[in-house]
Amino acid sequence: MRTSLPPLVVALALTGCALLGKSEPLVPRYFTPEYAASAPTAPANPALRLRLGRVEGRASLRERMALRLADREVRYAEDRRWTERPEVYLRRALGRTLFEERGLVEAQIGRALTLDVELIAFEEVVPLRLARLEARLVLRDDRVALLEETVTVERPIAEAAGDDRAPAVVEALSQALQAGVARMADRVIAAMAAAPPPADR
Repeated sequence: MRTSLPPLVVALALTGCALLGKSEPLVPRYFTPEYAASAPTAPANPALRLRLGRVEGRASLRERMALRLADREVRYAEDRRWTERPEVYLRRALGRTLFEERGLVEAQIGRALTLDVELIAFEEVVPLRLARLEARLVLRDDRVALLEETVTVERPIAEAAGDDRAPAVVEALSQALQAGVARMADRVIAAMAAAPPPADR
């Protein structure tokens, strides 16, 4: 005949097992994809006035790094975090590229075209070993959109030495951010140059 152990003995035994098998606490690592300016400051061009409007990220893009496992499956790295939300990096990079490197004049008041950007993806594509940035930009005046386009940039993730892949992933995402912002600036400036002057609209 079996005798059951008192509940207190069972509880103490389980507690002891938990204490002995306790793993190291997870300590997140923080990264930034920001990059140094790649072009000298350009003189301001008064003919190209632009207001940088909303630069927003999808609700799924937060401080935890996104990993795309399949077309419809995304998970998030618990141990890899951005120091800021990804759209903050995008807004800073756009401002520097457009107004410092390309010479556009940043409009604060008065009539000017407005650029709104939605960051759709800023992620590691795990099966393809790629870093991907995807953003939708809308250049508009107070009546119509002059440019609506989705920009997608992918960069390969280099082979990592050892098991630590995080630096290589961050470097590839930084390159995707830089190339994506440059492509957006090219498209915006081309659309602005082709648009009629404000007095005609």
